Amino acid sequence: MKLNFDVGVHERHEVTFSFNKFWGGLSILVDDRPVHQELRVLSVDLVKRYEFTVGQDERHAVLIEKERKLLFAGFRPQRVRAYVDGRLVAEGSA
Repeated sequence: MKLNFDVGVHERHEVTFSFNKFWGGLSILVDDRPVHQELRVLSVDLVKRYEFTVGQDERHAVLIEKERKLLFAGFRPQRVRAYVDGRLVAEGSA
């Protein structure tokens, strides 16, 4: 699953969230530079949150939430929501 969205008005940045639910690879890129990367083999959290700040002069708080089902998560849709400064800007599922 891949989710792209833009952040900022005067200082524009592109955020890319990608997650492979079968292999567990997760990465978050800002302007093609890694902000967060991990390999999730086992998770007990049903909702995982990733928070970071984007921008130098025009700073924005970004929150990405990945929600999974309790059982057989690799075989069921998982929802991802992206918020910028508390406002929903992108949503998807895989």
